[in-house]
Amino acid sequence: MSEQEAIGRVHRELQRLAGHRGWLNGSRLVNRLAGALAISHLDVRHNLLALAQARIIDNIGPTGDGLGRVNILQRLREEQTSVSEHEREWQNLISSKGMDPAVETALGEIGTALAGLSRSDMEHLLEGFFRLVADRDRLAGRDPHEISAKYFLGSSKVLGKLGKALAAAGILASSFGTRPRYMLGAGPAQSKFTLLVENPECLERVVALGVAERMTVIATYGYGITWSGLGVEGRLDHIKIARVAGTPPATLNDAVAVETCFWGDLDSAGLDIFLKLRGLVPHLALSALYRPMLAAAADAATSHPYCSLVEKFGQINMFSNSGAEARLAVACRFRSVDQEFVSSADILLLADQALN
Repeated sequence: MSEQEAIGRVHRELQRLAGHRGWLNGSRLVNRLAGALAISHLDVRHNLLALAQARIIDNIGPTGDGLGRVNILQRLREEQTSVSEHEREWQNLISSKGMDPAVETALGEIGTALAGLSRSDMEHLLEGFFRLVADRDRLAGRDPHEISAKYFLGSSKVLGKLGKALAAAGILASSFGTRPRYMLGAGPAQSKFTLLVENPECLERVVALGVAERMTVIATYGYGITWSGLGVEGRLDHIKIARVAGTPPATLNDAVAVETCFWGDLDSAGLDIFLKLRGLVPHLALSALYRPMLAAAADAATSHPYCSLVEKFGQINMFSNSGAEARLAVACRFRSVDQEFVSSADILLLADQALN
């Protein structure tokens, strides 16, 4: 699929979601589009930025996320689309049950996602929905993935796609609990500085160098924190720290209560991760460990282009007009450097400093 076709596909899905209103709520828009189109969050952001720059939509921030109300400024001509067999089968099934119209409408919207399900599968899926609604009072606080697997065809992924239908039936997502989240961490009992590291391999290296004896170090697993349910909700107090070494804080919320910096790859995705994390930790700064990486990015012998060989083909160019991230965005516009490049001597020297 060409880039223009990919952008058009996102445009059409935006138009479908907006309906006759002509606008959408920008909150979690990237997640909704990624789920509906089965593409990566990074690709969604790239396409939203392209649509905004072409003035087809508005209110898209520099990271590709929706800001408040996202308006469709230019509409595609409506296509005459035929209803697929599985959608027709699903619609006939739910229409035969005589349920509340609001619930039926909401359930009807998931029909497009049911390709590959037999009529029997659909019946079991709908039966599970009715059983869950009937059992709502004893499911409070339970792990939503466990509930999903027990009520919906043994899959932990289905419940998240039924949020609108469950809400129409009077069951909000907040009725359920949250799946526990653990991040790897190391550090002393009392630390005045925390370093968030993009990948666990670099965390292991930092620990081996003894840096975690004087400060807290935590692996974010790339987008792991910001894409997890608890991260999206901002419940950092529910993300627990699994101890690798020392006695680090019990929760991520405790860990970032002090001066906190981020160290990841010097590339578009690394900066995107930083910006997402700063949305959860407003005082988050960039680590001074980027200093040797900035020097490396200016040298063709110690940096690489965005290409398939280094598994970075298609990364978008992040841009920002303020703060240290603006300089980094310019530095890695065409070539990037992975965090593993930084020497052990520089890690020992710069790990507990912010980028000046």
